[in-house]
Amino acid sequence: MIEISRTLVVNDGTEPALSVDDVWAGLLEKAGNPMKYVRSITSCSIVDRFEGGLVRDIIHAGQPVREVITFHPEKLVHFQRTHGTARGTIDNEIGEKNGELALTFTFRIAIDGVEAGSAQENEFAGHMEEDYLDAVRTTLRAVRESVASGTPLGGDAPTPGPDFIRDVFARVDAFDPPRFAEIFAPDGVMVFANGDPMVGPTAVEQGVGGFFSTINGLSHRILHEWHEGNASVAQLETTYDRKDGKQVTIPVVSIIRRRDDGLVDDYRVYFDIAPVFA
Repeated sequence: MIEISRTLVVNDGTEPALSVDDVWAGLLEKAGNPMKYVRSITSCSIVDRFEGGLVRDIIHAGQPVREVITFHPEKLVHFQRTHGTARGTIDNEIGEKNGELALTFTFRIAIDGVEAGSAQENEFAGHMEEDYLDAVRTTLRAVRESVASGTPLGGDAPTPGPDFIRDVFARVDAFDPPRFAEIFAPDGVMVFANGDPMVGPTAVEQGVGGFFSTINGLSHRILHEWHEGNASVAQLETTYDRKDGKQVTIPVVSIIRRRDDGLVDDYRVYFDIAPVFA
């Protein structure tokens, strides 16, 4: 188990000075859009929201991680890592140090298959501490820029289009219908070509799972992409591994529209599937 806690004084003489409200806005922004602040996080999808928190899937240091995040307004952001090779808790806490506004991050993480106190665990701890110190400093810098310019931070904005579609196709290529279905809103719709609409995550999971049962695997290569607001269009080459051991590559176009919270409300796939089963 790795247990590390570090405290940084928020107002170190750099102008403008920040308030508790300012720091809290920065922590909310980091929770919803971490790629701007944590260098080793390369993808983030908000898969659920609940009163006082959210659930996100991230790619951290190349590994998929699920985190349940709970907000305790203007005091604490609590991260519970429930899935991934490194599980445990992370806290970002607003408080005081010697009478000054301070931000403390604490993590308690256990790594699967790594012996406690080993060199490998110590190396992981060092990288994680460095990442979080950098993330805290980057967050405070962004908050100062926001306060100085009068421009509000983005909050937990959806993942930018290019990052989002790469996460989508990584989920598909992983051949994991439940994980793919997590990106859909409760009433989100998915349609393959001229097939019947699948409505909601459960229907999407079942429909995609049924299709996956007819092939051995697949992979996507993005040729071109276009993004406008919450809509993304991707032109792809998709290679299917058939049950007879052969591979077939066909052109595909996917059109994806998301809600403001980042969940998919409409997903259309246009292709001629006949060669896959010819």
